[in-house]
Parts: sequence; structure tokens; C-alpha cells
Amino acid sequence: MRSPARRRLLGGVLTAACGFTLGAAAPGGGNLSAEPFPPAVVAVVNYQRLLREAKAARQIREEIEARRRRYQEEIKKKEQELLEKEREITRQRSLLSPEAFARKRREFEREAAAVQRQVQERRRQLDAASASAYAEVRNAIIEVVGELAEERGFNLVLPSTAVLLFSPRLDLTEEVLSGLDARLPRVEVPEVAAGGTE
Repeated sequence: MRSPARRRLLGGVLTAACGFTLGAAAPGGGNLSAEPFPPAVVAVVNYQRLLREAKAARQIREEIEARRRRYQEEIKKKEQELLEKEREITRQRSLLSPEAFARKRREFEREAAAVQRQVQERRRQLDAASASAYAEVRNAIIEVVGELAEERGFNLVLPSTAVLLFSPRLDLTEEVLSGLDARLPRVEVPEVAAGGTE
């Protein structure tokens, strides 16, 4: 269920999006609603900066990168083993019957395909773990912005990238960043198992 502050933020967005349309559609400029829309009280937030500089976001990046390096070492070791096995099969070719060589070659190709599947699965696991962790950061941003909006009387908060020009006094980014770091200094990055089951 959305908090009252979140509902007010959404209401502000709808007001900004629909107010002119409703006013234009009313014959003679009359009101279509029993209550007039409240005036927009606007603030902006640099959302990308929050995802870049927040303590939790930095911690997520560091942990995901550490896992990526670990997975790369794991795959590198398997690829080295495959390379040695391929060389051994090549050396044995003159000693094996065509059938035996073909059998060893098929076994090697199955192992190589399994390593390729593992590479893809590790990539999927990293993506899933990262998405889950960043979802917590995004939810915390919404909560902090909602609380600030309620305290300061804003009913419309926009990403700064969507606004061509605004006064620095409307920018809540520093306050949101401070509140976000206090609320969510770190996030548990899940270990995502094969098939997407944690």
C-alpha cells in the first residue's frame, strides 16, 4: 500500500500531466471537478547521482565486481582445462581409430558447451543479484523523498534530467543522499542460484 506522502507525489504528477487537458476540454473554461487542483509545489532530484554516490549503491557495485572477478577466475580455470584436453586429443589423433577420435571429440564439445552455459548462467546470476539489490535502494529513495516532500510541502518531485531549467534551491539531492545513507548504509546482495532460485 502506498504511503500518504507517496500518494500525494503521484497526485502531483497526475495534476501536472492532466491539468491543461482538463482545462482545455471544459466548455467556456468551466471547472470539470468539484475541487480545484492544488498548485504544484515542485522539487527536483538527481536520481542518477543517488544511484552512483549512495553508500549502499557503492557497496553493491563493489560486491558485484568482486563476484564477477571470482566467476572469471573460475571460468578461466575451466577454459584452461579444456584447452589442455583439446591438445591431448590432438596428440592422440594418430593413435586412435576414427571412431574413438570422434567419440573423444564429441565429449570435448559437450564439455565446452557446458562451460559456455555456465558463463551465461553466471552472467544471469550477477544481473539478477544486482537488480534485486538496487531495487532496495530505489525503494529507500522513494521513502526518503516522500518524507522530505511531506515535511517541506512538495507535491511534485521530478528527476533533474527531465527538467530543462530549475533553481538550485529546488534541488533535494543532497538531502535525499544524506537521508538515504542514514536509512540504508548497505544492502545484502543475494546469492542467486541456478534457475533463478535464491
